[in-house]
Amino acid sequence: MTELEQFITAHEANLRAGVMFGLLALFFLLERALPRRAQKITPSHAIGNLLIGLLNGVIVRLIVPGGLAALALFNTGGGLLGHLSGLVALPDWAIFLASIILLDFVLYWHHRAFHEIPLLWRLHGAHHSDRNLNVTSGLRFHPGEALVSIAIKAAAVWLIGAPAVAVIFFEILLNGASLFNHANWRLGRVDDWLQKLIVTPDMHRLHHSRAPQESRTNYGFFLSIWDRLFASYQKTPSQAHQNIELGLHEVENDNAVAALWHPFKR
Repeated sequence: MTELEQFITAHEANLRAGVMFGLLALFFLLERALPRRAQKITPSHAIGNLLIGLLNGVIVRLIVPGGLAALALFNTGGGLLGHLSGLVALPDWAIFLASIILLDFVLYWHHRAFHEIPLLWRLHGAHHSDRNLNVTSGLRFHPGEALVSIAIKAAAVWLIGAPAVAVIFFEILLNGASLFNHANWRLGRVDDWLQKLIVTPDMHRLHHSRAPQESRTNYGFFLSIWDRLFASYQKTPSQAHQNIELGLHEVENDNAVAALWHPFKR
């Protein structure tokens, strides 16, 4: 392991927190400077989403103290890429890149499963109950979903054999993409260009539509190619982005308490 890799691994928690809070502040300002939709985000609503994100972070750290990076270090040389490296001399950059692509592929199907399996949808519905999509919505995931997600990601890291540095980078990328995709800011034509490669705010906003034919599309977190490959991509909504109805029909209140209680409602 190089000195840079040692530094990244040793300071993983601080790096993740620094990037997350930095992007959170940046997109918060961009939402106000270049809003995509006319929305009124109350301080209590935003703070509620932030508290849910903080709660999830604490719970995951208590359950998995060393994080997924520790699991990756323990599994060094194992998994699909480890065995492949034993057969073919793969450069470190190729293993790193393959790890990111494969983990993103798993996250696509992970997200799709949370929509298609009723029990998982009860958990994920807490995220979709937010009627005022904004950067803090990227942190609004039910703790139950966070626990299931960490288990799925742990299994993926183990089976893929992703190195610790790639796992840390992917988790930072995943957090940043979640904030970016949920932010209510206007990119103009840049959004169309970026959609050819990555998931953008306009692309993901369509996924939060109340209309089932739209919410069951655009499952990707970072790379947009998976939606195109598996026929779940939709570029244009049935109405203007400013008029898309967000949230869930059956949810009357989208505050933090309602989100936490959502899976237990009949």
